[in-house]
Amino acid sequence: MLIKACTISVLCILLAMPPAWGLDFKPGKYEITVKMEMPGIPGGMPPQTMVQCLNEKNPVPDSSPDAQGCKMANMRTKGNTVTYTVNCPQQGMDAKMTGEMTYKGDSFEGTTKMSMGPEAGSMTVITVVKGRRIGKCD
Repeated sequence: MLIKACTISVLCILLAMPPAWGLDFKPGKYEITVKMEMPGIPGGMPPQTMVQCLNEKNPVPDSSPDAQGCKMANMRTKGNTVTYTVNCPQQGMDAKMTGEMTYKGDSFEGTTKMSMGPEAGSMTVITVVKGRRIGKCD
């Protein structure tokens, strides 16, 4: 159950990354680190790091908000900060996430809070997301 929760959380974070139009965002290859904090796990889960190519037309890694049944809603941009919600009904679980990402040229950071239904023990997962540009896309 814990692995499913972590997988859903990472998927939701990746799907929730907003379009970069109008934001202080520099396209390129980004190293993205996700650190999850889960109740009952002292210190949380170890950080997960991935490398992805992001650009203004598609700052989201090879997926869309409709992938895997997840749907983004209520996305709002104010300056360089984007807030949003994502709903992910997955394998009998209902996961809902709210998030906020702030872009700063060649980096971004933000937090998300995901709540999963009773099937997952009514668990809440908080994540801290940081990304930094590490070069041009291949």
